[in-house]
Amino acid sequence: MSQAGWMLALPLCGCALAQHESPPPPPVLDTVWAASIHPGDMFVLVPGTGSFGLLADPIDKLAGDNPDVDVRAMHSVAEDAIVFESAIAAAHRAGIADHQLEDGTITFGIWGAGFAAKTQFTYISYEGLRVPIHVLGGTSKCAVGSVPANLLNYNGTNANADATDLYQRIQTFVTDHPSVSARSITVASHSWGGAGAEYLAFEKETIEAANGPLPNATIDFTIAMGVPGWVPGYTFAGPGLKDVTDGHLYEVDRPDDPVHMLSPSGNGGGHQYNIVIGDQFVGSYGITTDELACDGAPGPCASDPGT
Repeated sequence: MSQAGWMLALPLCGCALAQHESPPPPPVLDTVWAASIHPGDMFVLVPGTGSFGLLADPIDKLAGDNPDVDVRAMHSVAEDAIVFESAIAAAHRAGIADHQLEDGTITFGIWGAGFAAKTQFTYISYEGLRVPIHVLGGTSKCAVGSVPANLLNYNGTNANADATDLYQRIQTFVTDHPSVSARSITVASHSWGGAGAEYLAFEKETIEAANGPLPNATIDFTIAMGVPGWVPGYTFAGPGLKDVTDGHLYEVDRPDDPVHMLSPSGNGGGHQYNIVIGDQFVGSYGITTDELACDGAPGPCASDPGT
């Protein structure tokens, strides 16, 4: 073959080789949703500091055994609805159909807010989904009171206590509800609730050894939002996807979140992971949107609440 012929053939060979190259695999975070969440599985919601006053107390006071809890109608619920919306967002990412969130195909439970009267309620989401919620019980060490009132409660000893009670309540629920057995469990958590959930994700072998295994169920995926960087006696994972026993931990931290940055002067709006601009719900930060909003306006929160 002449030199000109080789020069013509080489690009053609390169094209042929390129057509047979395997495409790079998708990032693990893009695949973990569907790999972890399936029809028939369970979400456990773990809210953070002050969840008694924001969730349990106002919901307990509603009439009926299974009241509607509309996030757009109850201001306190909207302030602390992050775990509900992050679970729904995770289900969306996994390809779960809306009707499976509403008809009990996916089981939803909530732990740690200190409910005293209600054992179940129906959460009406920003998208209008009617999601049945089972109350698993439990009161986290920081469920009552504000962040300043709980400063001395943020420590590794309490993270261990909350993680242990969370595990025990899940264990009781799946034992009492055999239809939940043989399921994968995803924990959706926020703030101090994320601290306890993350502690459980990393220390699950020790907690399971002390309390026995879950009956035919596993905690495969933990989503923790707005987790403190550290507390006395324990340092948390930091943002990103991490491997843990039996599954994954995904910590999501807004860059303007004063709780994660341990910044007492930060704007508390940076601790909100439901992104709402005006009256429009955009999505759950880090799961279905990368947009930021601060107190209903687009963009990050200023580091100083006075600016």
